[in-house]
Amino acid sequence: MDYQMDIGSRLLSAETHAARVEGILLADPALAGLWRMETSLLEAAASVGLEGERISTQGMVLRLTSGTAVEEDARAVEMALKLLTVIRRPGDPFGAPVAALRRIEAASAPIGQTRDEGDRLEDAELPLVVEAGRTWSHVPILAGWRAAASYAFRSRRSSPVAERLVFMAVEGAARHLQGLSPDQRAGRDEVDETAGGLLMPATAGWIVPPSVSLTRNGFRVWSPMTGLATFLEAATRSLSHDLGHLGTLRHELARLTAMTSSAHGRSRLVDLITYLKAQPVISSAMVMDHLGVTRRTALSLIGELVEAGCLSNLTARGTSRFWALPSLAARMGHAGGAGAIRGGIFADREGPRGHLKPSGQLDRLREERDEGQLDRIMANLDTAMSGVDDVVRRAGGPRPREK
Repeated sequence: MDYQMDIGSRLLSAETHAARVEGILLADPALAGLWRMETSLLEAAASVGLEGERISTQGMVLRLTSGTAVEEDARAVEMALKLLTVIRRPGDPFGAPVAALRRIEAASAPIGQTRDEGDRLEDAELPLVVEAGRTWSHVPILAGWRAAASYAFRSRRSSPVAERLVFMAVEGAARHLQGLSPDQRAGRDEVDETAGGLLMPATAGWIVPPSVSLTRNGFRVWSPMTGLATFLEAATRSLSHDLGHLGTLRHELARLTAMTSSAHGRSRLVDLITYLKAQPVISSAMVMDHLGVTRRTALSLIGELVEAGCLSNLTARGTSRFWALPSLAARMGHAGGAGAIRGGIFADREGPRGHLKPSGQLDRLREERDEGQLDRIMANLDTAMSGVDDVVRRAGGPRPREK
């Protein structure tokens, strides 16, 4: 019972923090777009980092914006780019579960590797994964967790990366289902995904990025079968950090707006500021192309924003420079390896770097698929959440549907 109460209290704390973040984002669409732009970059890099791949967020952004990457990062960056398209546009898991989950699986496949077809779920199983989450859609974090746990069990933990994407897709869809966020299922044809995920606006409703949560303050293992308490603690801390960070983002947007007000006449600075609000990482070539100006004018406009503290240089070099809003530049610097395999925060928790193993190898399930066991796992989650359900109903939320 103590364990059940602990899980329940942690879930309520996480959902409360998530609701505060979501409320702020719903009230300010520009802020929401910028926050999800930043967070999706960090989540893609962190998810790859959790699998033991060497990656830097800076390298990923350079690959997205210029088509070049540091050689040692090339494989990991390609993996992150695939994830980014799904993080930005998760699809409609409740309305089209097969299409949404197949897209997740395709994005999660390691570069150059073929997935074992024996672990591939049948089309008929994919709606069952989603339904495991829909039952608790009035508690979005739990909805995402249950769906991830169902997918993890049915696939024999063949792809922890896919499990995290399932969590994000279902958590975001549950928020829309409960009327907590607008319907953001834009058509995929509106943007060519092959053009680069950084140029793709986010049409997502998720609030809790699982990989960022697990790696923000040290390293915690992703384990949807057994690690709910640990995940909720990490998510709450990460969301608390985001609540403070949203204030920083709002300040940066306000500073850009003030720069707009001070621009003279038909200054192209106004156009650049508008561009920055949707595209927080730029190069002089990107500004030239978007605004139709010379390189000298582009560098002059960028320099004006750098001098005002509205942009920071990402690359610290004289050529092929890129600039970003200061908040994103700072977060990318701290992420330094997205999981910071290079920086060593994994090793702080798990021992020397040479002994680090990715999350997919730390907690694999070896038993055969057993529907009875899956039912017991879900029943245990439901039992632990029974007290939470009472609180949610008293607050006006709907009851979960009877099985």
